[in-house]
Amino acid sequence: MIEFIEQHLAVFIDPSERVFFVHLLLALVAASAVCSYRESRFDLKSQLSSLLKKDYWFNRSTFVDYTLLIVNAGIKGLLVIPAVGTRFAGAFAFGKFLQMNVGDFMITGAPWLLIAIGFSLVLFTADDLSRFLLHRVMHKYDSLWRLHRVHHSATTLTPFTVFRTHPIESLLYFLRGFLVFSFVTGIALWLFRGQLTALEILGVEAIGFTFNMLFANLRHSHIYLTFGRLERWIISPAQHQLHHSKTHGHPNYGACFALWDQLIGSLRKSDPKHLRTPLEFGLTADESRHPIKESTSVQSYA
Repeated sequence: MIEFIEQHLAVFIDPSERVFFVHLLLALVAASAVCSYRESRFDLKSQLSSLLKKDYWFNRSTFVDYTLLIVNAGIKGLLVIPAVGTRFAGAFAFGKFLQMNVGDFMITGAPWLLIAIGFSLVLFTADDLSRFLLHRVMHKYDSLWRLHRVHHSATTLTPFTVFRTHPIESLLYFLRGFLVFSFVTGIALWLFRGQLTALEILGVEAIGFTFNMLFANLRHSHIYLTFGRLERWIISPAQHQLHHSKTHGHPNYGACFALWDQLIGSLRKSDPKHLRTPLEFGLTADESRHPIKESTSVQSYA
């Protein structure tokens, strides 16, 4: 029981988790800064009162978020990881497989810093692309949409809405991350045997930490934060909120990079009018039964 409780509390003390307490505090500061800028005044007490409203954090929608956080963490910790193993175990196993079946092939003489940066960027990009592809198919096919609509049924978006996933979808995302990490890291261990250490591997976690630290928690929130021209390359919190909106065709499948959405024509930039007119989240009656009609063109606003 103690281990079970510690496992659930770990999401708040693990820097790789989006709801790591430092990330949440920074999100609160960022939200306060955005509100101050838009209201042209700084009233910390008023803003904190608004951001920490009981009705926002505790309602029918958020109760589902918290319940699924506990359920999915329990399934992952008690069943999935014991059966599949950790990502590092998968990476070492794949690296050994390559060595035994392809042969010894080792790149030597490459600068340590170049290896670290190259590996980190490749793995982060591969991870982001795989998230995009899985998210895309979750919207496209009836059987997968029945799972993913649990996430889209949220009518209140909070940082904990990221955990609002059907247990089977949660398993699919875990396996996605496990396979991508094992494949890319296994190849890197095979190519740079003896040169790729835990420090380089943790470099990827550093990129993820930076991504989570820089406004990732505002993606699931009511703070409509835009990135301006950068939205053609990086998905902003406002763009992801458009994805959750009832009335915008649910564009922007990407997690970090907007390039993938550009390539398939599903990128949509934020609309300044929603600074004044809040978005409505949740499912329409038709979306409760069928896949969402997808956005098919890149749109921008003056």
